[in-house]
Amino acid sequence: MRNARVAKRYARSLFEAAEQNDALEQVRQSVESFSAAFAQSPPLRALLRNPVIAAERKVAILREIFAQRTHQLFGAFLELVCLKGRENILDQIAEQFVELYNAWAGIVPASVTTAVEFPSDLVPRIEAFIARRFGGRPKLEFSVNPAILGGIVIKSGDIRLDASVAGQLTRLRAQLLGAADAIAGSADGTGVQRG
Repeated sequence: MRNARVAKRYARSLFEAAEQNDALEQVRQSVESFSAAFAQSPPLRALLRNPVIAAERKVAILREIFAQRTHQLFGAFLELVCLKGRENILDQIAEQFVELYNAWAGIVPASVTTAVEFPSDLVPRIEAFIARRFGGRPKLEFSVNPAILGGIVIKSGDIRLDASVAGQLTRLRAQLLGAADAIAGSADGTGVQRG
């Protein structure tokens, strides 16, 4: 919990510095580039989380990796975070920054899961639905999960809209079990309690 608060403070500082320097979009791109590299590179994660490696060495490696493909403000921020000994929460800082940016820009990130690949001709309709339901501009991430059997599951923040076949079957099962419990609770098995 403490790391989450610290990450949020660092993210807010980066956001404010980027805003003051009219570099929000460039810094956002740098943050997303860093996040993608962090997610895809176990050696990078191991480097940043290793307390034995000196901060100066980590800074040198990060400079080598990111100097040409990140905004200079973000590069300086990476160095500062490492020198302050907070490099182990850089991924959390990046997540918090993206949340701040999305709120500022009116972007609503949402994941759309279907049992088969989502038809591209229906993307505008799902975008319009999400814009109406959640407000803002949707930024969609599509995934396929055959386990949902059919239909669609939409997640945005803490909200989950489940219109999948698997979800409907789960809800139906719960209703049937509830009805079976009610029937079993009556004296003669009819579901009617006699007084």
